[in-house]
Amino acid sequence: MRVHAIQTGVLQIKSAHRTLRGPEALRFPSILLDPTYTEPLPIYTWVIEHPEGLIVVDTGESAATATPDYFACDPVWANLQRWAGFIRFQVTPEHEIGPQLQRLGLSPNDVRWVILTHLHTDHGGGLSYFPKADIVVGRQEYEGHRQRPLGAIPCRWPSWFAPHLIDYPHSPVWPFPGAYRLTQAGDVHIVPTPGHSYGHQSLILQTHDVAYFFAGDTSFSEQQLQAKGLAGIVHDPRQARQTLQYINDYVELIPTVYLPSHDPEAGRRLAERRTVVECGC
Repeated sequence: MRVHAIQTGVLQIKSAHRTLRGPEALRFPSILLDPTYTEPLPIYTWVIEHPEGLIVVDTGESAATATPDYFACDPVWANLQRWAGFIRFQVTPEHEIGPQLQRLGLSPNDVRWVILTHLHTDHGGGLSYFPKADIVVGRQEYEGHRQRPLGAIPCRWPSWFAPHLIDYPHSPVWPFPGAYRLTQAGDVHIVPTPGHSYGHQSLILQTHDVAYFFAGDTSFSEQQLQAKGLAGIVHDPRQARQTLQYINDYVELIPTVYLPSHDPEAGRRLAERRTVVECGC
């Protein structure tokens, strides 16, 4: 098996978006009013060449975010971008996941599964490349964003988008309360990691010596995970804290390469197969 990191451009977010500042109840106003931005952060997607088929974890962002009308179809996003400069995207057509897969000698048409950790735009912006794949989304995530698209842009989803909605019925992957077994071999599971969004999920690939934990936005860095520090952009702080505890319990038991989507060190950790440093937390 081979695992690839694909960086689909970069983004900059408000500093209060990355790290919770002040009272939890004021976390969203704090982000909107924050005049400072982070350094450019990667928008990572991940590709697993598995014997049972190609697996893509998240699809990154679209270069169309550079066009003035990209967000216009969603009034909430349009106002966030216009009045608050919510997120700054830097994505070119060459950065998109489709061309990058082809440079690896892989075709989007050969992808068997696309696992979306959640439906926020920087994780689903490349969906149009995968009309033939089985696109797997948590049921709570999909239903939540259909009712209130907080962070997602449903008007930009492909017209054919009808994801495979999952629950987590199988025997749990300790300490997570449930799991969805993706592969017949039983080496790839999807676990619920809610808090950042309605029904955020993560994917775990277990090899003979280490696990790879594709974490989406459970945290913005490995250090934030170890400190159990909340990001400012969380839907449910209580759930987010519980998720961080579950992940910390898991990596204390299993040597784990932790791969969140916007950690500048994640690509290097993957290349070096570097596991989470024991933190005593």
